[in-house]
Amino acid sequence: MAPLPPIGRDAAIKMVEDGELPFSFGSPHPHVMVLEQDGKFRIRQLIVDTAGAKYQAARARSPSWMPEHHYALGQPTGEIYAEAASARELIEVMRTMDWPHNW
Repeated sequence: MAPLPPIGRDAAIKMVEDGELPFSFGSPHPHVMVLEQDGKFRIRQLIVDTAGAKYQAARARSPSWMPEHHYALGQPTGEIYAEAASARELIEVMRTMDWPHNW
């Protein structure tokens, strides 16, 4: 898989409006997720637990390990970049927050 371009704020907002949760994005590889978690709507960092059993098992199964294999194991357990009580409220936060160039 080739590196992915950023989706941009407008496309991310449209996906939330259309109810396409959860979805991950980021460039060159997905490292952020928008999701509903613990009763909140969040934009959250994806973390790959390289010491975890799931990661180690995946590495053992694959003789050729590529970046997309690594990033596919990301879980939304990292930094919370934005949080809201509803999808509508999250969209309002997304419209005003600093939006990194690689998102």
